[in-house]
Amino acid sequence: MTSTVDFHTHFMPREASAVAVPGCPRLEVESETCGQMYRGDKHYRTIDERTWDAKRRIGDMDANGIALQVISPIPVCYSYEAAAADGLAYARLQNDGIAEVVRSRPDRFAGLAMVPLQDPDAACAELERAVRELGLHGVEIGTVAGGRELDDAALEPFWERCAALNAIVFVHPESAPGFDRLQFMQMVISTAYPTETGIASARLLMTGIFTRHPDLRIVLAHGGGTLPWLLPRLDRIWSIDEKIRAVLPKRPSEVARGFYGDTLTFDADNLALVAKRFGSDHLVVGSDYPFAVMEDPPGAVIATVRSFDDSTRDALRSGNASRLLQR
Repeated sequence: MTSTVDFHTHFMPREASAVAVPGCPRLEVESETCGQMYRGDKHYRTIDERTWDAKRRIGDMDANGIALQVISPIPVCYSYEAAAADGLAYARLQNDGIAEVVRSRPDRFAGLAMVPLQDPDAACAELERAVRELGLHGVEIGTVAGGRELDDAALEPFWERCAALNAIVFVHPESAPGFDRLQFMQMVISTAYPTETGIASARLLMTGIFTRHPDLRIVLAHGGGTLPWLLPRLDRIWSIDEKIRAVLPKRPSEVARGFYGDTLTFDADNLALVAKRFGSDHLVVGSDYPFAVMEDPPGAVIATVRSFDDSTRDALRSGNASRLLQR
C-alpha cells in the first residue's frame, strides 16, 4: 500500500504557553502529556502532547503508515477578533513554531501558516514571510475574518498575494454568524463546519475567484463541506441570472473543479460524490489529527469507495498531495 500524506492535521507550539497575547487563545501546559486551551476566561479544549510533540506525532504516523503530515494551526488560534497588532504577533508565534518542526524533520512534515486576516496588509506581509523566509507551503484561513466574507473586496490583495506566491490556501472554518444556534461544540464541528465551508466556497465560486485568479490552489476542509451537494442548485441559479454569468462565464460545477478537497467525509457515498464534483485528482487525505473527531486510521474511507481503482486510491493517499506540495 502507498504511504499516506495526511494534509489535514493541527499543531500548536508548546512555546505558546509562555506568552499571553490579548484577544488570542491561551495555552496552559499542565504536564508533559496534557494541556488546557482557554478562549478569554472560558475553557475551550483539553489537548495532549500530540498537539505539540513532533516525536509523538512521528510515532503515530509510523503506526498508521503516514509518510508526511501537513501541519497547520488549530483554527481557534486565528484570533480574527483580536487587534491587528496582537493578531500578527500571535500568528508569528504560531508560524515560527510550525516552521521549527518542519525544519527539524522536513522528510516528515510540511507546514501551513496563519495570518491576521482582519488586517489584509499585515496578512499579506506575514504570508510573504511565512512562504519566503520560513519555507511554509501556504496558509490556513477561516471562512470569515474581521467581519468580512472571503469574497470581500478588501481581501482581494490577499488573494493576489496567494496567487503570486503560489501559496496553498486551506479553508477551515472556526466561527461564523449563526454558530451560537448550535449551542455546543460537537454540533458546531459536525454541522456548522461543513455548512459554513459550503457557504464560503460557494461565495468565492460565484463571485469569480477562479476567473480572477485561475491558478489559485484552494483546499476545502471536510470534503468541501456542503459545496458538492450545492453545485446543481448553483448551476440552476447561474443559468437564470445574467449578472452571475457576467462574473462567472462558465457553469459553477465546471469551475468548482478548481477546488481541492480533503477526504474527511467518513462515508464512501459522500467521498464518491466529492470525487465526482472536484475530480479524483483534486482530493487529498485529511484526518483532523490529533482531535477526537479524526479519521483513524487517516484515509480509511478511501478503501471503501467501490468506484476507485488502485491507481486512484494511490493518488488520493499520496500522489495528489505530493504534487500539490511541489514548489
